[in-house]
Amino acid sequence: MTYSQTRRPPRALIAMIAALHLAGIALLVAGAAQGTLLFGLGGLAYLLGLRHAFDIDHIAVIDNVSRKLIDDERSPAFVGFAFSAGHSTVVFLLCVLVVLTAGALAGRLEGIAALGSVIGTVASATFLSVMAAFNARLVWQLWQRYAGRSTSVDESRPGQGMLSRLVGRSTAWIDRGWKMYPLGFVFGLGFDTATEVALLGLSAGAAQHAGWPPWTIMALPLLFAAGMTSLDSINGWLMQRAYRWGADSRRRLGFNLAITALSVAVAGLVAAVEWTGLALDHLAPTSGPAEAIAHLPSAALGALILLSCLALWWWARRRGRAAALSG
Repeated sequence: MTYSQTRRPPRALIAMIAALHLAGIALLVAGAAQGTLLFGLGGLAYLLGLRHAFDIDHIAVIDNVSRKLIDDERSPAFVGFAFSAGHSTVVFLLCVLVVLTAGALAGRLEGIAALGSVIGTVASATFLSVMAAFNARLVWQLWQRYAGRSTSVDESRPGQGMLSRLVGRSTAWIDRGWKMYPLGFVFGLGFDTATEVALLGLSAGAAQHAGWPPWTIMALPLLFAAGMTSLDSINGWLMQRAYRWGADSRRRLGFNLAITALSVAVAGLVAAVEWTGLALDHLAPTSGPAEAIAHLPSAALGALILLSCLALWWWARRRGRAAALSG
C-alpha cells in the first residue's frame, strides 16, 4: 500500500484547520472594541459552517471520492478539507465584495446567483453521476467476491467496454486529495443554500449598519470556513477509516460491500434529484415537484446518511469482535 495506515489525521491537516480557527478568532478579538455583537455574529457564522458541512452533496462527494482513492491505494486524508476549502473560497470572495461595497451588492446578487446555481448544479450532478458509475464497478467486484465467484478483485472486474473506459478516464485525474479544491470551488458557485445566503446577509448587515472596519467583518466567512472544513475533514477521516477497516480481511467483506453500495446509492440519488430539479426549474419553476425538490432538507438527509454509515461500521465491528471471542 502506498498510503499511510495511521489512525490519526495528518498533522498538516490539523494545522490548516487550526489556522482557520485562529485567523477568525484573531479578527474577532481585534475587533472587540466594536462591541460584543461581533462575537455573537462570529458564533452564528461558525454554526452555519458546521450546518453546511452536513449538506447531502458534501457527504456524497467526500464518501465516494474517499472510496475511489482507497481503491487506487491513495490517501484520501485531505479530500474533505480540500473540497470544503474550495467551496469556502467562493463564499469568502462573495463576502469580500459585499463588505467592500458596504452591503450595496447584496441586493444585486440574484443574477449572479442564478448563473452560479446552474454552473454549480451541473458540475455537482455530473460529478456525482460519474462517481456513482465508477464506484458501482467496485460494488460489482465486491459482490462477486462476496458471492464466492472470485477470489481477487482483478478477476471480478467487469468488461472493459466503452462505458467502463470512459468512466475510468473521467475520474483518473482524482489521484490526490488536494485535487478536490477546484471541484469544491465549482460546487460553491451555486451559492443559493440557506446557510450561504444567511452568511452573506450577516456580512451585508454588519457592513451597512454597524459601521465596522471591513477587515473585522471578514472574521465571519473565516469562521464559516473553519466550521465547514472541520466537519468535512472529520467526515472524510471517519469514512477512510471505515473503508480501510472493511478492506482489512475477508470476514469484513460484507460490511465493505454494504457501505460502498450505500455511498453509490446516495451519490446516484443526489445526482438524480439535482438533474430533475434543474430541469423543472427551467421548465416548470412554480410546479409542486420543483418546489418540493428546492425545499428538501439537505442537511438533515446528509446527517442521516453519515450517521447510518457510522452505525453500520459500529455494528460490523461489534459483530466482528463477538465472532472473534466465540471463535
